[in-house]
Amino acid sequence: MRLRIAVGGLLVGGVLAGLVGPQVRAQEVEDRALLPWDQMRAIINEASGERAMHHVLELTPYPRVRPRAEYLEHFRESEVMARLAREYGLSNVEIESFPSASDLWQPTRGELWQVEPFDRKLYDIFDVAVSLAANSEAGELEATVVDVGSGARAEDYDGLDVAGKIVLGAAAAGTLQRLAIWERGAVGVLSYNSLRQSSYPDQIPSQRLAVGQAGQATGFGWSIAPRVARDLAATIARGEEVTLRSVVETESFPGELEVVHAEIPGDGSTDQEIVVSAHLYEGYIKQGANDDTSGCALTLEIARAYLRLIESGALPRPRRTIHFLWVPEISGTNAWLDAHPDIEERLVADLNFDMEGVRLATSASAWVLHRTPDTFPSFLNDVAQNMMEFVAAINRERIRFRTNGYNFTWPVVSPNGSRDPFYIQIAKHYGASDHVVYLGRGIPSVMFITWPDMWYHSSQDTPDKLDPTQFKRAAVVGIGSMSVLASAEDRLASTVAGESLSRGTERLGEAERKALAYLAEADSHAALHVAYKEAHNTVRHQSAVERAVIRSVAVLFADAAEGARQVSALEKVIGRREATMQDGIETYYRLRADLWGVRPAGLTLTDAEQRASDTTVGDGPNSTGGVGIFARRAAMAALTSAQREALTAAEARIPQHMRAELRILLREGRSALAIRDFLSGEFDPLALDILLGYLRVQEDVGFVSLTVASAAGR
Repeated sequence: MRLRIAVGGLLVGGVLAGLVGPQVRAQEVEDRALLPWDQMRAIINEASGERAMHHVLELTPYPRVRPRAEYLEHFRESEVMARLAREYGLSNVEIESFPSASDLWQPTRGELWQVEPFDRKLYDIFDVAVSLAANSEAGELEATVVDVGSGARAEDYDGLDVAGKIVLGAAAAGTLQRLAIWERGAVGVLSYNSLRQSSYPDQIPSQRLAVGQAGQATGFGWSIAPRVARDLAATIARGEEVTLRSVVETESFPGELEVVHAEIPGDGSTDQEIVVSAHLYEGYIKQGANDDTSGCALTLEIARAYLRLIESGALPRPRRTIHFLWVPEISGTNAWLDAHPDIEERLVADLNFDMEGVRLATSASAWVLHRTPDTFPSFLNDVAQNMMEFVAAINRERIRFRTNGYNFTWPVVSPNGSRDPFYIQIAKHYGASDHVVYLGRGIPSVMFITWPDMWYHSSQDTPDKLDPTQFKRAAVVGIGSMSVLASAEDRLASTVAGESLSRGTERLGEAERKALAYLAEADSHAALHVAYKEAHNTVRHQSAVERAVIRSVAVLFADAAEGARQVSALEKVIGRREATMQDGIETYYRLRADLWGVRPAGLTLTDAEQRASDTTVGDGPNSTGGVGIFARRAAMAALTSAQREALTAAEARIPQHMRAELRILLREGRSALAIRDFLSGEFDPLALDILLGYLRVQEDVGFVSLTVASAAGR
């Protein structure tokens, strides 16, 4: 049956109907995705940013104080996710609960009043749910306020008597608790710690206190806006006494990690499975519309749209079962995988979505893909990047393609969303979400995230900041990436291998450009030779990574062993390209040496490098046994104050962006020199003495062991 529509007394049908709406633009040949254009068009048409936005409004319409009933049954968000997943046709939908070591703290009343110099209510948790710092002790208490400035250093308290007082400081609530309550007898703290005090003076960050040990008071803490803090500080500076009354009533419940799980079954042709993840909870007090209700809302829409597309025949049915996990961040993922080792064994990839819905233009943000680290090379990066760049390319105006007018090539926009370009960024690994759990278990995982987020972890992370168009575009990327992973067979696997080969060549080119820049920037004879070694190492490192990426594609073939055989020829291509680049580095080094009037030197190890090469890094008696944040916190807590200070000082010399990768490398039985070369190749040159100093402190506290081979045993 062909639809015919009456327009202005005329019957319009078929092709002519298209003239009524916006002109449809032809795709450009250079806009290629891993899936055919007809499949991508179908995905674009089905994905709904509005539905994802509606999910958010059902899940987190506003930050609220949870009623007692949620702790006795299921949390509201779990119920909403499970209900909608069932309505959309997902299989095996269930809410699973796992015990947690810590009790759950929940305030039932929280008010902060100013008593002197005049009476006014400053905060109420039913107005601003995160204003009361988590784990605050119950009680009603009135005390004067002492302004300690930052409050992060012992010297900030010099000459001040804070015992029995409330301390006002810019440091985090937990820091103020340690220095003011535990060490100096204060009864409570007011923290105006904020990421963006100047630009968002009314923003209140979500904060928490540590629970005191036996016999140690926890105290209470309020997280207050910088504007309010400045007003209080100004009053105190005028010599007026400020007195506040804090009223807190709380309950506690047995610790619980609540996970929502759903599936889209595979066709039975393989036992491999994939997972799509987002965190539904980050504790049960903080409830962020973007962090990360948006990720859960988005992945639910990805599941709904994908089911519609395979039911209509627009996309093939998945070969691999797809698991959807909505969890308490990190801890919930660990608990669920521990409970389902059979599923973990079959997982070959994870797509993690953390903070997806903010309107990019209003937050000065980009939608970011964080790749797997170089310690875990994977084709998964290239699948995700392909889809992101495809959607970004067709959603910006390009003057070269203006034959049909000034517009996006193929607009991916929502009826109530923005018409902004799609701002994206491809970035190196960042390890602070559920993807690190999968990586730590040998499962490749990437993270999609919006950054910066101007309302991150604050009272202003509310639905009004979100954009249905951003949701729709993210859904298209997610569905496209997921479909490749779920349905890939030999033909599509070989397409992915070609994608990884070409993108690997681009990354090798970037490494070569960085390597040659080292040589160009050398400002002395000695620096030139050091730069030569760093240049050689940089390209060598990237080549090893790219060969491993190619090898990783084999898992997508029906027969992984046969797939490995087929892609091995591409590995050799990478090797030949590296050889050509190393030759270019050698030639350029000689050119620079001629300019300096010095003789080129060879790639020989210094005495210090030789000793580092002979030193193997292994586990120490107090090894953390992992790289997770909880394991690190527990290990640090067991150290003496002097040990913590020494370790913190040594780690501070390691550039922050290298530390997550360093923690992984420490567990792999590498030599100290190999670790240095790896970090320098992935990022930028790291001085060997800095790394060795860090390793010695790690050895002193028992986290690692350093074994030196004898010269005869080399």
